[in-house]
Amino acid sequence: MGLTRDLCSFRTAVVAEENHALFQRIAGEIPLELHEFSSGDAHQGWEVPDNWRVERALIKKDGTVVFDGLSNALGVGYYSKSFKGTLDWEDLKAHLTTNPDLPGAYMFHCMWQYRPWAADWAFCVPFDTYRTLGPGRYEIDLVTVREPGKMIVAESTRQGNLPNTIVFHSNNCHPHMANDGFAGTAVMIRLFQWLNREKTRHTYRLVIGPEHVGTVFYLRDMPAGERGDIAGGVFAEMMGVDGPFKVASTFHGDHGLDKAFHNAVSHHAQNPEFVPWRMSVGNDETVWEAPGYEVPFIQANRARSRSHPFPEYHSNLDGPDIIDESLLDEFLDVFKKVVFIIENNAAIIRKFDGLICLSSPEYGLYRERLDPAVEKDLPEDSEKWGYLQDCLPRYFDGSMTVLDIAEKHGLPFRPLFEYLTLFERKGLIEMTFTLARGKPVTFESLNEGKTP
Repeated sequence: MGLTRDLCSFRTAVVAEENHALFQRIAGEIPLELHEFSSGDAHQGWEVPDNWRVERALIKKDGTVVFDGLSNALGVGYYSKSFKGTLDWEDLKAHLTTNPDLPGAYMFHCMWQYRPWAADWAFCVPFDTYRTLGPGRYEIDLVTVREPGKMIVAESTRQGNLPNTIVFHSNNCHPHMANDGFAGTAVMIRLFQWLNREKTRHTYRLVIGPEHVGTVFYLRDMPAGERGDIAGGVFAEMMGVDGPFKVASTFHGDHGLDKAFHNAVSHHAQNPEFVPWRMSVGNDETVWEAPGYEVPFIQANRARSRSHPFPEYHSNLDGPDIIDESLLDEFLDVFKKVVFIIENNAAIIRKFDGLICLSSPEYGLYRERLDPAVEKDLPEDSEKWGYLQDCLPRYFDGSMTVLDIAEKHGLPFRPLFEYLTLFERKGLIEMTFTLARGKPVTFESLNEGKTP
């Protein structure tokens, strides 16, 4: 929570003077490499905006200030143009953003960050103030400044033994906001501090940048070979306010990450919910999964609905005080379990024929089952494990991984993995660890082997 409060203290944006200070703070926690993109840089309709700030933002009526947009960081719609003039109430209303459901809140008018070509001007007025206004003439004195700047995308890489890379992604363009941003960033920073102490087969990368537009330019400039090493990833946010632990699948829904998240969340999170790709609050997964990249990407959050993920969404009320730290802990725990699955998933080959007597002292591998004639103090899932024992020898032909078996039998990955290592120690099987890989879908792969 201390880290979350620190990250929320910076006035960030797609391009903003305090972005450098934000990343300097993060660099005090984990190593960072910064990628910078200049204002005006354009790619496929996307554009890096200028640095933008407000110098004066007054609404007056009869010579009296009725609203000062500098009273809050969100008081003026982000990337508003300057405007000076006198308007009647009906014309002014079209330039005011408010929310009756959050009467004391300043709303986050953010659209022009990502569409700088469409910018007009707007004030974000709490509804408690808005309803005190009304018919009359209003003097507007709004002065904003735009000047060239740099958009920053940061990455931190934990190099594994192999280049196969899993990405964790967070954004930084929602100023001062905790649940819709920086609490999740803090969780991922803590995850990478943990990863930096671990030995891993895979490489892991944390990416932090402005949503959508940052990722567009980051991937544009990434060398094709490096991009080809990325096996998949997850964009995660909105972790700290009560709601279902929601996981939206990769585009095809059949990647190893889909199974890994399903297993970890099903067994280690309260109130899990699984939905198809983009059927939760969408974000940068669209960029990673875009044609030509096709990096399988999951999205995870605690959204109550797609359009209203939590009550304080996109307002100044989304601060550290609304965060439940235990919910962040749960996300961090799930991430660690997903990493354990990725690192330890293995195919299994048997080194025996026939039926092994698992209860024999020679092996000691039998998991007790219910017996009407013998009183046993067994856990609730004992019959699941018992049925698994019936099936397990047939899975030892290399066609299924530990994760495949865990998912088929509704069991958590780690206890199953630890159980199977006992078989390996007895010389009954050999486990061959698998690597996460991407699944690019191209015209050539779809038509592979077909006669022209």
